[in-house]
Amino acid sequence: MLKLPPALRPGDLVAVAAPASAFDREAFTRGAELVASLGYRVSWRAGITERSGSFAGDDQRRAAELNSWLRDPEVKAILFARGGYGTSRIVERLDFAALRRHPKAIAGFSDLTVLLLAATRLAGLAAFHGPMVAAAGEGADGARDMARLLALLAGKAGPRGHRGLRGLRPGRVRAAVTGGNLSLLAHSIGTPFQIEARGRILFVEEVGEALYRVDRMVRQLQLAGVFRGVSGVVLGRFSGIGPGERRAVAGLFLEALGSRAVPVVSGFHAGHGSPNRALPFGVAATLDADAGTLVFDPCVALGRDQGSTSPVTHEGGGKAARSGGPRGRAAAARRRSTWE
Repeated sequence: MLKLPPALRPGDLVAVAAPASAFDREAFTRGAELVASLGYRVSWRAGITERSGSFAGDDQRRAAELNSWLRDPEVKAILFARGGYGTSRIVERLDFAALRRHPKAIAGFSDLTVLLLAATRLAGLAAFHGPMVAAAGEGADGARDMARLLALLAGKAGPRGHRGLRGLRPGRVRAAVTGGNLSLLAHSIGTPFQIEARGRILFVEEVGEALYRVDRMVRQLQLAGVFRGVSGVVLGRFSGIGPGERRAVAGLFLEALGSRAVPVVSGFHAGHGSPNRALPFGVAATLDADAGTLVFDPCVALGRDQGSTSPVTHEGGGKAARSGGPRGRAAAARRRSTWE
C-alpha cells in the first residue's frame, strides 16, 4: 500500500489550484469560504482567475502555481477549482519529488485523474478522488460533498463504508483502489502515468459520452491489458446517458473482463453529479459484491502536531478566506460526517 498523507487538523493550510479549465469566480469564492468555515486556512494565487482560451491561464502559470503548493511544507492539502481539460498539458512539469518530501492530501476528479495517477505512481502517496471547490459553491449538494471530503481528510469520517452497491459478479476481495474518469484512464495508456490495475480494485466513472465511445474506451483498456490481473471493479456514475444505456455500460465491463472471477459492483455514488463520494486511491479496501459493500482502511496518518492557525490571504491581497477564529475551529473539530 502507499504512504498515507497526514490527517488535516483545525487551522491547517489548504491550498487551491486551477490546473485545468477556467471556472466561475463566484462559485469558487463560495466554495473557498465553505472550506474556511470548516476550520481551515485557505490560500490561492492571484493568477488563478486568469484565462487563456478555455484554460485557467497558460500552461506555465498553471504548472508554476501547482508546483508552488507541492513544494510548500506548510500546505497540508491541495484542492482544485474545477476540472474540464488541461491537467495533462502540465503533468510532466510537476515536481512529484517535492510531494514525496512534503506529503499532503491531494483531492480532485475528472480531468484531475491524470494527477491522481501520477501522484500515486511517482510520489508513492495515497490520493483522493473527490469533489472540487467551485462545485462546493454551487449549492447544498456540492457543499455537503466537500464537507464529507474534508472530514475524511481529517480522519473523522466514519464509517469508511459504502453500502447498497449492486452486485454484478459475485465475490469478495481486499486490495488497494485505483481508477478515475474513463476517458482519462484510456488516454493514460502509453504514458508514464498509465493506469496500473493489476492486483487492485478498479473504479471507473464517466460523463456525457455516447455508449459507442464508452465501448471504444473500455476496449482500449482491455487491449492494453488493464483488466489482466485486476482484483475487482467498482462502477461509479455514468452521467448523461439513459437508464438502458447505463445497464449496457455494465455489460461492456463484464464482457471485457471475460471469465475472470472477480467481484464487480455498480451504483457507487461518485463522479459527475451528486452525491460525489470521496474515494482514497492507493488505500486498501474490502469489496464484497454479495453484500454490496466497499469498506476502506484508514486513509490518513494520524498523530501529527497541531498546524499553524495564522490566517492567510490569496497572493496579491484581497479578501482572506479565514478559519473563523478559535471558536469556529473548535466547532469544526467537533463535527463528524458519516461517509456511507
